[in-house]
Order: sequence, then C-alpha cells, then structure tokens
Amino acid sequence: MHLLWISDSPTAPSGFGNVTRFVCGGLALRGYRVSILGWLTREPFEWNGCKVYATGYDPMGSDALFAFLVRHRPDAVIALADVWWLPFFTAPHVRRQMELTNTPWVLYFPIDGATAEERLPPSWTELLREVDVPVAMSRYGQRIANQCGIPCEYIPHGVDLDVFCPPPDREQAKARIGAQGKFLALSDSRNQPRKLLPRLLDVFARFAAGRPDALLHLHTDPDDEFAQSEYYSYDVRADVRHLGLESQVRFSPGFKMKQGGGLPLGELAAYYQAADVHLLASSGEGFGLPTLQAAAAGAAPLAGDYSASRELVEGHGQAIKIAGWSENEFGVRRALIDVDDAAEKLARYYNDRELLRGDSARARQFALSYGWSEIVDRWDRLLRSIGEARRRGVPSPFGRARRAEPVIQRTLPSADGVSVTVKMVQREIGRLEAAIAADARQRATDVRIPVTPPACEVARVRVPRRQGHISLTPPDIAVFEALKRVFPILRGTILHGPILRGSSARLQTPKANDAGLEFVLAQSPEDARYELAQSVLLLNVRASLPEEILVDAALYGVPCVGTGRAEAQRKLWPELIAEEHRQAVELARAALTDAARMNRISAQARLACIQAYAPDEEASAASLRRLHTARWAHGAV
Repeated sequence: MHLLWISDSPTAPSGFGNVTRFVCGGLALRGYRVSILGWLTREPFEWNGCKVYATGYDPMGSDALFAFLVRHRPDAVIALADVWWLPFFTAPHVRRQMELTNTPWVLYFPIDGATAEERLPPSWTELLREVDVPVAMSRYGQRIANQCGIPCEYIPHGVDLDVFCPPPDREQAKARIGAQGKFLALSDSRNQPRKLLPRLLDVFARFAAGRPDALLHLHTDPDDEFAQSEYYSYDVRADVRHLGLESQVRFSPGFKMKQGGGLPLGELAAYYQAADVHLLASSGEGFGLPTLQAAAAGAAPLAGDYSASRELVEGHGQAIKIAGWSENEFGVRRALIDVDDAAEKLARYYNDRELLRGDSARARQFALSYGWSEIVDRWDRLLRSIGEARRRGVPSPFGRARRAEPVIQRTLPSADGVSVTVKMVQREIGRLEAAIAADARQRATDVRIPVTPPACEVARVRVPRRQGHISLTPPDIAVFEALKRVFPILRGTILHGPILRGSSARLQTPKANDAGLEFVLAQSPEDARYELAQSVLLLNVRASLPEEILVDAALYGVPCVGTGRAEAQRKLWPELIAEEHRQAVELARAALTDAARMNRISAQARLACIQAYAPDEEASAASLRRLHTARWAHGAV
C-alpha cells in the first residue's frame, strides 16, 4: 500500500516532526511504501526507507499535492496538521483526482481548545465533513469533534519507551547534565505564543523564591523566528534577566528551531531523565507530546486543566487550575493557568518527595500503553481497513457522507433527433478558504504577546490599536525602555508640552531617537486623544498627566499604570497603582502578558469612568474624527 504523508519533515525539530519520524518509519518497516511531503523541505531525499519530497513554493504543499496525486497515485493520503491549515484539499481539481483514483483523505488532527459552548468554529466543522477518515489525536479532540457531528477515530501520539525511561539513579542523571543537587523542573516548550513562556517564568519565579536549589531547564530556542513576529515579540533571555533568574534558568545548548537544529533524541531524553517534574504552561494542547515523554521518563507532569493536557496528567501528575480565558481569532478559548496554584503544586512536590516518587512511578506506568510500536499497530489496523474498503470500491471505511453538492442538469444541443442530458456537480473554488477567513475576521485575537486590547470604540467611531504602542510622559522613559528589552516590538509616543504638570512641562522639546520613541506636542488634552486611542497601555508614574487624559484613556479602554497620587488612577485602575520604576515595570509586564487580565481591567475602568465622570462620548468621537482627518492630510496615518 502506497501512502502519502503530509506534515513536518522527519528531520524537523518539532512535535509533528517527531510523529512523522516514528509513524512513517514504523509503517515502512511493516511493508508500506511511504512517501512524505515534508513541510519546508527544499530538496528530495531518502530517509529510513521513505522518500521525502519538496513542498514547492507553498510551504504547506498546496502546489505540490495535485502533481503528486497525478504522477504517483497513492492509495491513501494522511495529513498531520491543524484543521484550518488544509482547505486546499477540497479544491475541485484535487478532490476530483482523489475521487477518480478512490484515494481517501485521512486527517490526523489536533484540537487544542474549543469555544465557550465546546464547539469548533463553523468553517472547521465544514472542513472536517470533507475528510474521508478523520483521526483525532486525543480523547478531548474526539469528544469535541463528536459534539459537532463529526464521528472520528482516535489514535494518540506515542513515545519511545526505551529512550524516554526512568534512569537507574536520578541524581546521577542530574550530574550528567550539570544539575546535581538541584530540584529540576523541565519545560519542553516552543518559543511561540501558545506556550506562554512569560507565564511559565512567572510560575517558576514564584516557586523558586527562597529555594536556591530550584532549577528550570527550558528546552526552547530563544532566537526562534516566531519570537520576532508581529503577534509575538518576546525576548525570553531578557525576561529571565528582568526576573532575576539568571542563575536558576538555563537553556538547551545548541538547540535551534530549524531544519537540522534539533538535538538527537538521546540527548533530549537526558534532560527528561534528570528532571523531577515537567511543567507546561501552554494555553491549550492538541496532544502534548512533552507531557507524555516526561511521564515515560518518570518526571511528574504538570499542565493546565484544559484540552488534551488533562488526560495526560490525571492520576499521576497535577492538573493546574485555570485562572482566566482569552480567545483566538476563531473564538477558540485559550486558558491561562493559575500562577499561584502552579507554584503551590510545584512546592508540594518539592516538599513531599514521597509524593514525587509515587507520581513518578505512576507516570511511567501510564506511559507504557503509549509505546510507538502499539501506536503504529493502530495505524496499521486502520490502514488495512481502508485498503479493504478500497478493494470493495467503498470510498471510506466509515461510509462518511459529505456536504451535499449542488447538481446542475444541462441538455446539450440535439443532433439527428438525439437529446443528451448531462448532470454535473457544482464545486466552488476557494469556498472553504473564504469560510475560514470569515470566521477569523469576526474578532481580533487575544493570543498576542505583548497583549493588544480590543479596538477603541466610542460613539460608533472605531480606532484600531497599534501593536505594541504605548503612550507615556518624559519621566516614564526608563519604564518604557525596561519593557522594550523584553518586548522588542514596543513603540512609544511621548506626550509633552503644556498639558504636562510640574517640572515635566518645563522640559525642552526632545527629538525622536532610535529607541522606538516619538514625541507628540499636546497643547491640550484633546490633542493627545488619537495617539491615546491607538495605544495598548499608558504610563503615568510621575503624575505628569492631567485628569482629562486619564478619563479619555479609560473611555478608550487603555489601561494606565500610574501613581496613586492621581485621584483618577485610584478610581479607574486601582490594580495598576505604582509609585516607583520597578513596580511600574512589573505591573506593565503583567498586563502585557495576560490578555484576560488586560481585558478585565480595561472593561472595569471604562465602566467606572462612565459612572464617575460621565464623559461626553459624542464629543470625544468627533475629536477622534478630526484628529484622524488631520493626520491623514499630513500623511501621518
């Protein structure tokens, strides 16, 4: 049986790459002919009895799939990917080719969260209905899909039980990686928004206070290209320094998140064998391979009590309470683990080594049913059933019914008294792509670091936020610079001029510099409104701003970190009162890494503002229109 597998290349240092290696390698050993369309593969190569092909111009392989189907005619196509990545599978020419050759599409998919109603976005459900054989990788994903009317198979990920195994002596295992005498917490987490590394560091900082023998090993790439994107601008090294954890946090030497940049499995497993616990702070997991690998190595796993993580820690680890929720662009909920609860559960293992040893043994026992040999056996049984169905001429072993497609009936021009009627299925190009895009356009994502609050909306006027844009006064530049070291994308508007109070108002007009700062002269509070409406945060630690600016900020949904000497600060943002530089940085960093908290503070301040100050929203909206028009006329928008 010839299989086409589409996902991360087997040489990619990622979770999907790991699954590709073991499943494809295992199926090849069982006699399957396996071809791999490996994402980001530029040149074809042979690998462990499999042929790896390049993806072409599109990194996801949409341009290479049809040509492969026509040229090689595989017996089944298996895609390991998120649901919404693959609408090109439903393109009319691709679907028709697969139907002509009776080639089923098997989608091996993660579900790392759902809406508040425990449903999937409509476009995801619609795409899953197009799949011949949907296969969930977690019980959670299977349950959510079933609730959306999508019956599906379940095959979990696996683990190499011989490589990820408890060491004979964990202290010796620690000594081998230079962590002797330490209580070692491991976190194998990619440096990307969903893994919430800032929150992970918050948990460890809380736990490590007063415990100098606590050590966190981060298996991540600090220079991951993901950390330099518009949605995620985060310098994890700078944050470690900011939190004063340089002596208690370290990274895997030599690890890079790029082709060929991963560690050999044995080297990676050495960190797991040395770890006492594994901590995952992510906002949701489709499976959570590091949690399973930790269990196999006897490191007690801790992860959020949400999505697939729950089923991988119950009974042998710790499910961490969820403190709050945010949503991504599809309305899928993202969980924010409770920092206090996580730190307390780490402390419980630290203080009760008998509990730790017990959970270590129970974790290993749990992992024994997830060996890759058994997982590949599951794939073998599924594929044999697919092969048998193909031999009988059945499109799918599950008899799945796709969305009813409109049929067009046309009568061709008659000749010699013969009338020919043709029935054709009407298929729309790009229909699912458009549906996925429409679902994503319904809301702005909260899954950004630094966090961006919802757009400013006042009396039917909507002003989008500028990602990473902070308004401040000259005395607050040091706070801004400290924040920018952690979040490089930050840009600041320094409000200066007659609106400032005290000594700040007498400062000479400074010039823009290369630190991402620009200066805006404000003769009156109204002059600052447009800049303010675009901001994600306001700094007023030295009480330089008049009350009118603070009222506008609250009305526009902009949280303010400032001194309690300002009455408006006490009324509107009591949680964000700071009287000195360090405290202001801590509060601002917390707001910029916690979407749920940021949105709650913004909503509460706006309500308090309306009740206490009754601002004229129509007049404020008119000001925003005028200021926008003036900036547009000067080319500043």
